[in-house]
Amino acid sequence: MKTDLAHIYRLARLDLALIFRNRSALTNAVLMPLAVAAFLVFTADQGGRDNVEFVLTGQIAGLLMFAPLVNLAGFYTSRREELVLKRLLGGPASATAILGGSAAGATAVYLLQALAVGVATAVMGFGLPGNPLLVLIAALGGAAVFALLSMAISGVSSSGELAQLATVPVMLVCLVLSPVIVPPGAFPERLQQVADYLPLTAVADLVRAGYGAAFDWSSLGLLAAWVAVAALLARRFFRWDPRRG
Repeated sequence: MKTDLAHIYRLARLDLALIFRNRSALTNAVLMPLAVAAFLVFTADQGGRDNVEFVLTGQIAGLLMFAPLVNLAGFYTSRREELVLKRLLGGPASATAILGGSAAGATAVYLLQALAVGVATAVMGFGLPGNPLLVLIAALGGAAVFALLSMAISGVSSSGELAQLATVPVMLVCLVLSPVIVPPGAFPERLQQVADYLPLTAVADLVRAGYGAAFDWSSLGLLAAWVAVAALLARRFFRWDPRRG
């Protein structure tokens, strides 16, 4: 266990170093998501203070669509096709450590972004979360779900670019239907029923509960259920051997 944690830490540090040294990766994984969040907050300002608070807290959940999902799916697939994962698997690190290291690196990027949004929320006068532990649970649980989904998507993709494209439907459904940008109840009943069971809905609800909204145990249960489902999908579809050549 200690050995696995040490390998996860080292691989996560390596991934973070590669991201922050590569301008393209830094822009796509770190800066662009924050720019999107800032744009959404700016446009929400036209709808009043309550709308700004809704969008700000929603972005803590919405940022999960970038580093832990889109970018990580591309990383896993590119490294598999280049035989990097196979070479790592032949070394001292276990499969769990190899996959967990990249997931930990992506989660660290997301947590930095979420922290930046949290600071912006406080600076804009909306205060700090009354229950920061609940916000952290939501953030880490959401990161686990989408990191595992990225593994599943990687397994059915033949290149890093295709893997990132394959995440787009997941990203659009979650961002549009979950209460991240659009308030709940804005959709027809059947669509709303779908939205209520999306993983990003559970994350957004828990984040807002951390900021003072009503807490519902069903949101925590839904998030836990999605972690289990995503783990099963990752186990079923992820592959170590290249799909090409």
